[in-house]
Amino acid sequence: MNNLAQKKEIINEKDGSVMIYIPEGTFLKGIEKDSIKVDAFYIDKYPITNNQYKKFMEETNYNEPAFWKDKRFNNTNQPVVGVSWDDAIAYANWAGKRLPEEKEWEKAARGTDGRVYPWGNAKPDNSFAVFDLDISKGAPTNVGTHPSGISPYGCYDMSGNIWEWCQEWFTEGKYRVVRGGSWINHMNILSCAYRSCSVPSGKDNNVGFRCVKDIT
Repeated sequence: MNNLAQKKEIINEKDGSVMIYIPEGTFLKGIEKDSIKVDAFYIDKYPITNNQYKKFMEETNYNEPAFWKDKRFNNTNQPVVGVSWDDAIAYANWAGKRLPEEKEWEKAARGTDGRVYPWGNAKPDNSFAVFDLDISKGAPTNVGTHPSGISPYGCYDMSGNIWEWCQEWFTEGKYRVVRGGSWINHMNILSCAYRSCSVPSGKDNNVGFRCVKDIT
């Protein structure tokens, strides 16, 4: 094992992200809890923020996300929203990372014991996650504001707050996978096994992303 793989957390130099080490091994995936093997990887501790996305835009002259000038969604430490799947890919490439595969995202969210939510099996409440807010008034909270809701590996905001883009197609050529539920959604959608999708060109106010990094 190399030195990189021995560190529980690293800082990704390009965008300053804290990244959590997820070890190689199996976990229980989906509602069926199938045993799935996943190679080791690093994943962002928090969703990508507006501040990080701003640096990406400044260095690459990339277009602003939707809602960039909306005060509900443009706080420095809020997760960036209004980004398409291609926008997320462009950021990941710039940062020397990539979008997570579904199985990577789910393992980082729920660990290996088959729990329903990142924090365990207790029903969601406002101490664990941001959900069920008024679509006309609500918004994501700053990343990392719900420490009670962290995953077994120490990842924040993997249930509620924002949906997160994953690599795969949900329906080939039509919809991409999103995971995690958001500030708008009902608690039933916040489970780690719940799968949903969005059109890749979508720029919604409840969809953002986090990245992963291969062990090299």
